[in-house]
Amino acid sequence: MKTFTERILWVAVLLLVTGLFIVGCGDDETEDVEDLLLEKEAAGTTLIEVPPAYVFDSRFEQGKSSVAYSGQTVRNLLLQDLKVLIDSLAKDGAQPIAVQDMLNLYAYDDALNLKSLSTAGAMPVVESHYSAISTGKSLVGKISGDVVIGYNRTADDLVNEWFQIIADNSQDPAKLGTPAVYTTDDGVDLTQMINKVLIGAVPYYQATGVYLAGLLERDNSEARNGTDPYTSMEHGWDEAFGYFGAARDYFRYTDVQLAGGVDDFTFDSNGDGSIDFKSEYNFGLSRNAGKRDKGGSGVDLTREIFDAFLRGRTFIANQGTEVDIIQQRELAANGMEKVIAATAVHYINDTLSDMSNLGTDAENRVNLNKHWAEMKGFTVALQYNPFKLIGDGQLQELHGIMGQAPSYDAPGTPAYDTTVKNYNRAKAVFQAAYGFSADNMANW
Repeated sequence: MKTFTERILWVAVLLLVTGLFIVGCGDDETEDVEDLLLEKEAAGTTLIEVPPAYVFDSRFEQGKSSVAYSGQTVRNLLLQDLKVLIDSLAKDGAQPIAVQDMLNLYAYDDALNLKSLSTAGAMPVVESHYSAISTGKSLVGKISGDVVIGYNRTADDLVNEWFQIIADNSQDPAKLGTPAVYTTDDGVDLTQMINKVLIGAVPYYQATGVYLAGLLERDNSEARNGTDPYTSMEHGWDEAFGYFGAARDYFRYTDVQLAGGVDDFTFDSNGDGSIDFKSEYNFGLSRNAGKRDKGGSGVDLTREIFDAFLRGRTFIANQGTEVDIIQQRELAANGMEKVIAATAVHYINDTLSDMSNLGTDAENRVNLNKHWAEMKGFTVALQYNPFKLIGDGQLQELHGIMGQAPSYDAPGTPAYDTTVKNYNRAKAVFQAAYGFSADNMANW
């Protein structure tokens, strides 16, 4: 991603254009696009170059954008808000919750007319009602029906079971207002498991397994439905990008900003005094990419993914070859996968660190439970990508190593030594699948 100096240069570029969405510049690494430009120019066709932001004008209606993914924005909000809701149960003054309260977000119905629980920090938001952003959207309506490796049940089955455990725990005054409210008797942190499994089974699955996987079946010659300002293929690509969750001008953000708080990973790019969730806010996977770049060495996952989305969308707008589009599709899908895998590695390291403190004054089982669940949940998420680099056999091995709950065996015991050895074996599986450097494996 951008260094601070590069960010200043990026801001300078934005000052040269009128508003956020009127952009255009070259890219010294777009030889394929440039070749296509020359070829089409010779044929009398007007084409575009790769823009620095996710901004593409309609081929069919002058002055209109061809980018639309408001439904993906709503689902990213619902996913984020579900975690906000469950996390709130561990805070002072929390009230008991019913399963239906969680279902109101998971299986959202427009008749509820709910406002998002997410904020933009010190800035107001353009629109906070889900249904004002897009109607008819829910998480359950887009969840993968695949059986979860290691559980022999679907993600929907697991999430509903976990909702019930949380609702039951919230009726216990000894648990309500503490992390125990969303923790099983075995120490599984369910707010993390729900969030990470759903990241895999909804946005990641939809981006890779639905929209990118089905891209070539879509028409790219006519306006969709005869009236939309985009083709079906353009829209499918946009919806995949929407699930990645990045702001339209993703390159303006540094890794430090993406890894920071809400005031850091949002920006009023068009200067209207408010934040638009659809274009000026970074969700889930896009922020995790920045975190891994910030904590890593020699990696630039943010650039790898955003470049692929920009270049692929440009090829589609220019009606480029399937070969070129397929290449960018795989780069985008593999980049998102590497973000999830690197984040799982990060939480293996955190889990090992937490385990080393068991039985000492520094012991913190709440942190151990949290980090184990993030490790496990992100590993579950990896299965939902038809282009995945990791094999199902490797995923089965990882789940066999991680088990179903964290281990509390004290350092110095044979059981502890075995668990540490197994977790290091899990890291070796990740390294074999993705080629991560030894430095990043140790320090993420």
